[in-house]
Amino acid sequence: MKKYVLGGILLILMVVAVSGCTSSGDNSTSGSSAQSEINVSNVSVSSEGYGSYDINAVITPTKNIDYLEMAAVWYDSSGAVIETTPLAWNVNNAAAGQVYKAKGMDDLYNKGTPAKVDIFIFDSVFSGGDTSKAIYKKTLNLTKG
Repeated sequence: MKKYVLGGILLILMVVAVSGCTSSGDNSTSGSSAQSEINVSNVSVSSEGYGSYDINAVITPTKNIDYLEMAAVWYDSSGAVIETTPLAWNVNNAAAGQVYKAKGMDDLYNKGTPAKVDIFIFDSVFSGGDTSKAIYKKTLNLTKG
């Protein structure tokens, strides 16, 4: 009997441990209430030549938000950060249901060739490199074209 109880406890612990290690993809938010604040679609990054990159996204708030800001962290193929763009795009007084075409730009000339970029959206000013308060995150892997 003790074997079955111990086995059941171990099974429950393994399920809890495994569920904490799984990923739900490359989009994330800091909480379920944050997820319902905005809808983000058509996220893309394009090279404009000479180290210049454009970030585009369509953002639709589901409620009125005083401030929205987009930031980006660029990585090379080894995973090293080559640039942080703290303010790629922003808007004040974002209205619920209004569609915003966010477009940001960064110049990575002589800094390295990006292999991926993490794009963050905040409902407050991004400062100090703390991305934990982002209400949206997406990682885009960049391919050489």
